[in-house]
Amino acid sequence: MNKEKLSSIILSILGIVIVVDTLLQQFDIGTKQTSLVLGYCIAFVLLSIKFPDLLKRKFVIIPMYIMVIQTIYSLIITYIY
Repeated sequence: MNKEKLSSIILSILGIVIVVDTLLQQFDIGTKQTSLVLGYCIAFVLLSIKFPDLLKRKFVIIPMYIMVIQTIYSLIITYIY
């Protein structure tokens, strides 16, 4: 298995775990894993620089888009309501 495919799998699994964790945290069921989120962000930036084709994979980009939507929702809930 090449490094780009392995990186894609790791980023997609981490992204899905963070999305589910954030969803549970928004409903007061779980706790926010800040170290996991920080690690994901650093890994995403470094791996996307090393492997530019990584950003073309759906399983890497879709969790990132969901995280952005969750962030916008959280900001709206926090500052508007």
